[in-house]
Amino acid sequence: MKQLRRAFTLIELLVVIAIIAILAAILFPVFAQAKIAAKGTVVLSSAKQIGLAQLMYATDNDDVFSPIVAFNDQWILNTFVILQQPYMKSIGLIMDPLGPAKITDNNFVLTSQWGMPPAADATTIRDAAPDAFQMGWRWPQLSWFTNGERWHFDGIAGANKEPGTWIWPSTYYRGGGSLSTTAIARPSEQVMIAQANHPDFNWGLGCVPDNWFRYWADAPFNLYGDNNMICAPSARVRAAGIEAGIIPVSTDRATITQLPTGSNTFVAADGSAKVKGWRQLMSKRTERGGRITLDHFWPKE
Repeated sequence: MKQLRRAFTLIELLVVIAIIAILAAILFPVFAQAKIAAKGTVVLSSAKQIGLAQLMYATDNDDVFSPIVAFNDQWILNTFVILQQPYMKSIGLIMDPLGPAKITDNNFVLTSQWGMPPAADATTIRDAAPDAFQMGWRWPQLSWFTNGERWHFDGIAGANKEPGTWIWPSTYYRGGGSLSTTAIARPSEQVMIAQANHPDFNWGLGCVPDNWFRYWADAPFNLYGDNNMICAPSARVRAAGIEAGIIPVSTDRATITQLPTGSNTFVAADGSAKVKGWRQLMSKRTERGGRITLDHFWPKE
């Protein structure tokens, strides 16, 4: 006697497929967010390790932070993360999973996923523009951000070169040593190393530092190639494109009025790693000595 077997009908199959599609549509964004959150955790951990390497470097060098850049006579610019490698022993540690995954033989691209703030006295920029290390004095794009005020800022790192190297004229650096760890007035606030699109936020290698909106730079100096990039720490956490401070180079900079809305991962001078909204990082300020100074970028007082 034959036993009849009931098969799924076409309607039943379509209903199952529809349920799977609905579940996928609901869950895929959740998975994507979880992946981004995991990358953010990796970045925070890496930042902590990079910061500890910097402090170990200082311990072995008279308590002085490393320079941002060290030039040699082969036209090679070794940035601070290359100088710190003996203490990190890992190139992978400096690769930011929230940024473009680039490793090339050009140290600019390799190391520009993290930046270090240069000391104004280590650059020649203020010779031509005495007000350069201020926000709010030059560009209308920043007038609404600073409420018409001038915000002063500075950094902790100098520059270095090997004897006989003549590369200074091709940069905006004059040399000068970095600050010591004991010279930092508020080490828990002062930015030591931060996510960036350029190893010195482009404050000394081609961009006047008050260009805190977007600035175009040559591809080797720019993590995002020929795009406009924020001339400051990046805003890659929980943001992309214009919200992270990156827009196509074809955009007319005169029309840009939006500053980044993302966040930045940074290491303070005491070695603590933090994530802070870009606008908060760049606007927390206090009046000191009759000047309005940025708390995260004012190490001396």
